[in-house]
Amino acid sequence: MNFFRSMGLACGLLAAAYMVVPAAQAAPEKLRVSIIPINDVTPLFAAIKQGYFAEEGLEVDTAPSAGGATGIPGLIAGSFDIVYGNVVSMLLAAQQGIDIRVVAPGTKIETVENDTSAMVVRADSGIATGKDLEGKTVGVNTRNNVIWLYARAWIKASGGDPDKVTYKEVPHPQMEDALRLKQVDAGYMVIPYVALAAAKPEFKEIAHPYSTVQLGVDVGEYLTTSKFLAERPETAKKFIRALRRGIEWYNNNRGKPELLSIVSGFTRIDVGLLSKIKMAPSPMKVDPDQIEKTMKLMIDNKLLRGPVDIKPLIAQQAL
Repeated sequence: MNFFRSMGLACGLLAAAYMVVPAAQAAPEKLRVSIIPINDVTPLFAAIKQGYFAEEGLEVDTAPSAGGATGIPGLIAGSFDIVYGNVVSMLLAAQQGIDIRVVAPGTKIETVENDTSAMVVRADSGIATGKDLEGKTVGVNTRNNVIWLYARAWIKASGGDPDKVTYKEVPHPQMEDALRLKQVDAGYMVIPYVALAAAKPEFKEIAHPYSTVQLGVDVGEYLTTSKFLAERPETAKKFIRALRRGIEWYNNNRGKPELLSIVSGFTRIDVGLLSKIKMAPSPMKVDPDQIEKTMKLMIDNKLLRGPVDIKPLIAQQAL
């Protein structure tokens, strides 16, 4: 009898021991995201750093690209689940019948003060207007994208003929060197690189094309496919929830050391230099009306054959 009582006690203790061992946590779901190493994607990296994606059970792997024009082919080929791109590349893809959807907001120029991108020239170049750029070369990160389009629109708005200008592809981090080495006569630059260049006496800003041409423009956004949204709807919702928390954190911490450290991590720019840079707020939703305006500008510049129905291109969660 004592033997059975002892066995019963031992089994009870063993069962209790198993009960207190935590169940193995499920492995996080991986998301492959293509990014551009510019300030616009800081909310994404903030969401990673603050653990917002981890709390949703997601692990985000990022890979840099030169722009949406290069990231979208990777998306369609299955190399990425989501890409950070721009409104122009998105509309071009849609016109070509490519399966593309806007899943989350990225960049919006809501005020003149928040238009931190700029057309930059050498201070001794004598260039001040689009007319002055005729016969010269302008650096853009990729051709036929949003930077290229608004560079052309500003050149026209300031008296120049955009068809008399050469557009050379230069990655954002190399734009300053291209100007210095006279490989381009002007460069359409974005944060943080534009602020670093403009702080040096050898360069100067001559215009802010986005706010001059179309104040309120939705410049960038996160893109995916309808296939992804259909096959992994919960994953998309988790991504958007975590990213929105990252946007809120970014907007509340602009200029603070912890945020600057995040930007430094993916741009490789010293925190001390970044501390001198003004960072614009990030939007919480996509603006279809502004996308319509960009579409008309693309048609005017013969980048689109005609109007595209944008309503089905924007996921409900992005609005």
